[in-house]
Amino acid sequence: MIKGAVLTLGLLGNTSGQVIPEPPRQVLLAQSTAPANPDAGKRSNQGKSELSRTSLQPSTQQLIAAVKGAVEAAGGDLERNNVHLVLAFSTGHYKSDPLGAQAARELATQLVQGLTVSGDQVTSRAWEMTLWPYRNSEGLSLRVGTDKEADQERIRALWPTTPAVGSIGGHDTEQAVTELATEFAQDAGAVLVLLTNTAASVGAPGARLLGSNAPSYQAMLERWTRIEGTQDGATLNVPYVVTNPAGDIQGQLQAVVFAPKTFTTVPLTGGTRTELLAARTESGRPQAASGGFNAVPLLIGLLLLGGGFFLWRKLSGGAGGTGGGATLRVADQTFSVSGLPKTGAFCVLAGPGYISEGDTPVVPVQGFPPERVAELSRQGREIKVRGVHDDLRLSSVAGRVVAGDFALLTLRAEQPDWPLEFNGEVRGPSGVPRDITRTVSVSLTQGEV
Repeated sequence: MIKGAVLTLGLLGNTSGQVIPEPPRQVLLAQSTAPANPDAGKRSNQGKSELSRTSLQPSTQQLIAAVKGAVEAAGGDLERNNVHLVLAFSTGHYKSDPLGAQAARELATQLVQGLTVSGDQVTSRAWEMTLWPYRNSEGLSLRVGTDKEADQERIRALWPTTPAVGSIGGHDTEQAVTELATEFAQDAGAVLVLLTNTAASVGAPGARLLGSNAPSYQAMLERWTRIEGTQDGATLNVPYVVTNPAGDIQGQLQAVVFAPKTFTTVPLTGGTRTELLAARTESGRPQAASGGFNAVPLLIGLLLLGGGFFLWRKLSGGAGGTGGGATLRVADQTFSVSGLPKTGAFCVLAGPGYISEGDTPVVPVQGFPPERVAELSRQGREIKVRGVHDDLRLSSVAGRVVAGDFALLTLRAEQPDWPLEFNGEVRGPSGVPRDITRTVSVSLTQGEV
């Protein structure tokens, strides 16, 4: 076995196939008068817990080093060769631990951004007691290109955001990696990175764990190396911070890396990995103008900005308009654009039977539970749609995948319609969960309000 990261928190492993309880996902609550990280002071006044993305950066660098080391030990060289990163997420705890789920996705995103270059491949998978298809597998793999911003959006859209349908929790690490190793058996340039709340398998009621002594798992280890770094079989412990007004909460993920016994793949083109990463980073920075100041782009920008402001004023019936107004329709309810409050939500999306806690209008959506699912608010010349439900999320807007928990709709006459798609799991009166997808239409029209 190849030794990697240093142990920071030990959890008991499992080799017998027995069911063991899920460990606590948050291990430390620290109260302090000063923020423990750069994000804490900015967020502590919002009254809710949020993931500090910067807290994952040190572990991201350690994970990058672990992947590079695993490839080197297998005879490869990531400085000169492409790699196929296969990121697999255990999702059994996603419903009870949404911030832990977000931390896993953020770690995966930072890993891909910090390691991959043009020509590399990224694939996403999800597992609980076995692998489960959260989308068509053909759409869960992409080739990294040269457009950093476009790639970032596509990569974030790969990761799973919900547990499996009917999930009862738990995850079988040995079963999952055995299946992954079989799927990618013919790809000697693949590295498997499993992200989970604990590397030790956690059983679910009625399910038996494969165990590390199973013949199929042992046969897999003849072709793949499990990169160990902790006593419980993880390659790396990944601490992260959740900011909270009452004090920062310390959480932890674990990453388990598997590399083929012999790593072979195609060479990079255009330079070494270090050179390509530096060029990719540099291309995203503003470039200084040469030969003196060129005022043309600035003038064009000002004209476009002025034109956009004029359009907003016209649509909202303000000065310079036609005297009419614009109407924003959300499902079957309408709102005057000029009358939208400048702060706070102007409407809430919820299922029939939901009783509003204040005077914010409620737009009922058939199929939604009688709970608050999303809020719409005005933000400058845009409409912000923010998902607020644990089980139903805003998945896409006008066909474009939403990576986070909110989206901004730019109101303009040439694109008056914005279909919002929500999907997730709801429970009926009998308590049986079921997957649903609902589309809520948001549209802009001109005329008298």
